[in-house]
Amino acid sequence: MGRAGPRSAWRAERSFQRENPVSMPTLSRRSVLSGVGILVTGAVVAAPASAQDSAALISGISSRVLALLKTGASDAQRELEMSAILRESFDMNSIGRTVLGRHWSAATPEQRQRFIAAFEKAEVRAYSSRFREYSGQSLVIGKVTHHNPKDLVDAQIVQPNGQTVRLVWEVMNGKILDVTIEGVSMAITRRSDFNAYIQRNGLDGLIAELERRGS
Repeated sequence: MGRAGPRSAWRAERSFQRENPVSMPTLSRRSVLSGVGILVTGAVVAAPASAQDSAALISGISSRVLALLKTGASDAQRELEMSAILRESFDMNSIGRTVLGRHWSAATPEQRQRFIAAFEKAEVRAYSSRFREYSGQSLVIGKVTHHNPKDLVDAQIVQPNGQTVRLVWEVMNGKILDVTIEGVSMAITRRSDFNAYIQRNGLDGLIAELERRGS
């Protein structure tokens, strides 16, 4: 069973970012599989309660998305369900602050509110569109490690050809904060993308672009 190398994934991601600075990075296509948990085939055994809860969170997301895929839902139905999953299972406010980085403290309350709303809608649209790429991948959950106050949920995406992609989910208080894919943090990657865009177009420019992508 082979593994997709992080170096080749990083090169592909950098190339995509140069062309699409505020799009979902190429590597995030894998994060979509992790984010929606296409199919869980493993679980944590004899783990502490918090670890079991964190593993169950990922498993629950997987079950919801798999059911959605099997029903042949419309684009609108997929976006509605993905929006519900993000709001219920991801700490979008914390993620939003993280990806905006130092620009968060300089933003006005109105800008922060607009950014979080636009960021969430853009994520919903991007994640929902990736559902079309599903081709039988499975998600196997491994061990859960507690690093107070967070749980780190180890998992692997198994491709139909046997290749695997390692994921680590960061969970706190029943909410997902980040996903690391082959050692690359999606939150940090997005922060780098957004910072570069803000340097060229300003925070309002980024918000407007996210609003456009989420509309």
